[in-house]
This record gives sequence, structure tokens and C-alpha cells, in this order.
Amino acid sequence: MNRDRVSSGLFFLLGLLVCLYSLTYDLGSPVAPGSGLMPFLCGAAMCLLAVAGFTYTTLRKQRRETGSPLFKGRAWQKSALTLGALLALQFLMKPLGFTLATFLFVSFLLRVIVPQRWPVVIGVALLTAALSFLLFEVWLQAQLPRGPWGI
Repeated sequence: MNRDRVSSGLFFLLGLLVCLYSLTYDLGSPVAPGSGLMPFLCGAAMCLLAVAGFTYTTLRKQRRETGSPLFKGRAWQKSALTLGALLALQFLMKPLGFTLATFLFVSFLLRVIVPQRWPVVIGVALLTAALSFLLFEVWLQAQLPRGPWGI
């Protein structure tokens, strides 16, 4: 049995369990969703993706195609740096505030992960932080962590 088929089957079962467990909550309707609707949709999406993966693996095996090794030719360092930056964002959000932490996070991604010139880094990071502030703080009126300067 192919490992991709086994993992697809396990993800299908996990998605099915999520769907079944979410039925214990109120699903509501698309207009007035209940607390179980989102987990149900996530479980259904897991099942659909697992079926798609199983089908793809089966068709690939019938055509006698082989996959590439999992760890060969991958940029795992960038993935680890991105994960570290996300963790740093989580820990820096409260002391620095949402806007400054977002600016630093996007700056790091644009300078280290996807190397860009400094004017691009500063411009995109400022735009992202400003638009995020407007979206969450002004429009959605979410209470975001404020930094030492009150922003």
C-alpha cells in the first residue's frame, strides 16, 4: 500500500470524525451560522481533499509515475525561518503592539525570506501595517494590542 494512500485514508477518517462531532452542535444556516457550521465545513473540506489526494495517487500509480523524495531539493530553512517569525510575531504583539509587530513581521519576510530591495520592504510593510490597522481597528472595531506609543 502506498504511503500517500494511507495518509489520504487517515485524513479522510479525521475529516469524517470532525464532521460527525460538529453535528453535536447547532449547524444553523448560511445566513445565521451556528457554532458547528465552521467545523463541519472544515471536516468536509478535509474529506474532499483526502479523496482528491487518494485519486491523484491512484492515477499516478496507474501511469507508473514515481514521486520525488520528500526532503530532496526543498528549502526547509526558509520554512523554519517563517515559522520562527510567526512565533516571534505572537510574542512581540503585546509589548510592541499590533501595528509595529506587523510592520516588523512583513519587513522580515520581504527582506530575508523573499529578498527585496529596502524601498520595497519599507513601502510594502508600511502599507500592510496601515491597511491591517484600518481593517481591524477602524472598520471591524477589534481591540488590538497597543504598543508603547499607543498605536
